[in-house]
Amino acid sequence: MNEYDARSALDDIRRGEDSTRREIARQATARPYVLLAALGLFAALAGTDLPGPWHLVALALGLGLYAATGIVREHRATARRKPTGLDYLLHAGWIAALFVLFAIGRIAAFFLFGIPAEGLLSQATVGAAVVAVVYLATTPLLRRAILAIMRRNG
Repeated sequence: MNEYDARSALDDIRRGEDSTRREIARQATARPYVLLAALGLFAALAGTDLPGPWHLVALALGLGLYAATGIVREHRATARRKPTGLDYLLHAGWIAALFVLFAIGRIAAFFLFGIPAEGLLSQATVGAAVVAVVYLATTPLLRRAILAIMRRNG
């Protein structure tokens, strides 16, 4: 094997690695799964102001949909990789930021619109809508972050 063949083979390997990275990031942020996950988060958070046992039902259904979406996405993925500590940190920080936005949305709903803290149209519904919209809007940023983590780890 001459130098040109070796270099060409390495370039092919690098192109294959890069296309695999892009495919993993694309699958992790595929639109149908992101929409279902946002719906699950909305249902779980919007139900926190419902009376009686209904808040537990909404929480269970919403978080169940959110978790089931992730499980199905991972099960159907054609390319997989083992998550690293940075992946866990990225997702934990993203979810924590969404919960902070939920609290900010609830407070803003009360102070700006005078929305009550109970019932179906409540502060939690506004906060949950803010979370769902931000979740959908920040998904492209999450995809870039996942790609950067994979490139950094080689």
